[in-house]
Amino acid sequence: MTLYYAFSLIDSSRLLSGDNPENFVKVDWVCYLRDEPLIPYDQLIENFEDLPQTGKQKLWIQRRANYLLSQEEVDELKLYLEKQYSFTIEVEVAKLPLKVEQIPNFNEKDITGTIILRDRDEPFPLSVGIIGMVSGHRDLVNIQTVGELLGEIDRRNQMG
Repeated sequence: MTLYYAFSLIDSSRLLSGDNPENFVKVDWVCYLRDEPLIPYDQLIENFEDLPQTGKQKLWIQRRANYLLSQEEVDELKLYLEKQYSFTIEVEVAKLPLKVEQIPNFNEKDITGTIILRDRDEPFPLSVGIIGMVSGHRDLVNIQTVGELLGEIDRRNQMG
């Protein structure tokens, strides 16, 4: 099975300020709260059997490895974002087994907002919970929906 990283780059070229070196907002789309891995952990994570057997570290590594999306989930997400918000996603194939240091890790200092795509009255339900990790702009905080993100970008572009 092939697994994927999925992300969107939303142009915000006129949002530049001293704190924001990038001229785009990056949204990493990840599966959250996946109970079972898409493939067994010993095939998903390199040297899985060597990971500490106790404590939170192993659980945290497993949870982060489960962020990756299957082809079907990527296709659903693509359709959802195109129809709902008119923007696209980029995908990269994950090289398996994942090296622990290459598993997505979102530092609180880098993530300025999260977007939850599910449990809303939207016409395109997703089969798994997907959340967008918003990064790249320090001054975009507490963003919780794609609409809020795009609205904030538009609002700032009109000001600029």
